[in-house]
Amino acid sequence: MTTTKINVFMHSLEPSALKLSGKNNTKNVELFQTQLNKYAERALFLAENNDYIILNHYPDKDYLDYLTNMDIGTRKILNPTNQDKSLSENVLKDKPLLKFLQTLGTEIILHPYISLKHEAEIAKIIGATLNGSPPELTKKVNSKIYIPPLLQKLALPIPEYEIANSFTVINTAKKLRKKYEKIIVIGNNTYGGLAVWLIINEETFNAFKDDVNLNNLKEQFLVEKMYDVVCSPNVQYQIYPNSIETLGITEQILDDKLKYHGNTSALSTKQLDKIRRDSYRICEKLQSEGFRGILGIDFIETIEGKIFVVDINGRANTSSFGLRVIRKLFPDSFPKKHFKILSNINIGKKATFAELIDIIGKKNIFDKQKGQGILPYNTGFLQWGKFSAIVIANTQQEIKSMMNEFNGE
Repeated sequence: MTTTKINVFMHSLEPSALKLSGKNNTKNVELFQTQLNKYAERALFLAENNDYIILNHYPDKDYLDYLTNMDIGTRKILNPTNQDKSLSENVLKDKPLLKFLQTLGTEIILHPYISLKHEAEIAKIIGATLNGSPPELTKKVNSKIYIPPLLQKLALPIPEYEIANSFTVINTAKKLRKKYEKIIVIGNNTYGGLAVWLIINEETFNAFKDDVNLNNLKEQFLVEKMYDVVCSPNVQYQIYPNSIETLGITEQILDDKLKYHGNTSALSTKQLDKIRRDSYRICEKLQSEGFRGILGIDFIETIEGKIFVVDINGRANTSSFGLRVIRKLFPDSFPKKHFKILSNINIGKKATFAELIDIIGKKNIFDKQKGQGILPYNTGFLQWGKFSAIVIANTQQEIKSMMNEFNGE
């Protein structure tokens, strides 16, 4: 009997999976839910022509044509009937869709954004192998307070830290401020830089106290010394039951407040061997515990030359999408390409994809024949005037010139 392997991508996000430590700044919950549903489009960058992707909404046709003409993504798009919940919840309620998924092949691989309860339920119903971990292991790996004991077990360097809860974190922060002056408070559950507080003076400390005072949960926090950071490398892996694949290494783009803005292929660290070695040891440890799927590990390198692991994300990362596309577009030369992965570019007005091409400029939009340009994604956010992009060129100077022209400089 011939085995038919079918990949199904379903990148669902829901508020319950993104429970953050601290007050909820989301004023319009319905708008927040709608925006979360749009993130599922990113998985087009991971899918091949014959793969299936489940989305709550059909993408902009011009955008889909643009991608598939470059052999990126797939036209095999499935939409659940219901649109009122998260993508995974809508799929679970759609019996005909589940029945169709069951018939796709003898070996179905379900690729989630993050492997939690609903993803596991769907995989079980359709008889799929989940490219992810059991929900409880996923939650543990993505927990920030899981990192220090893991590093301790592996005898890897650990940033100076203390663990606190919502009732002790203010006093703990006060104590560490006296000791280190500048500190970082990290919520046990974070996403995209949210629930991370950089405390460098009284003003930022008071803002942090306001956030935590509105949090009545018995939440846990990491309170760490803030280091003078030279760079922040990120390593991406795909962990299988019997192997570990390195997807790539990029450097995170951080501002002076350590706010995340994307990733770049331009690496400034001189300690790549140590970063590869330490990150691979973490992968081996998590693999032995049953972790499967995409794993991203963030490091910082201090001005003293120390290397610390500061974050582990057991899910698709922002750089996951860019690394996959670079390998897809340039299978023989991708290590030589220069690129930046930029998130949440604000054009200040609602636009269609066709209008975005005019805004970017036809000579700057990515062209596969030229092998460079601005390759947009997250275009579902154009209805709010935002999108993300991979800027690809042969040199860093070409990237800078394209972005300057796009920004009108």
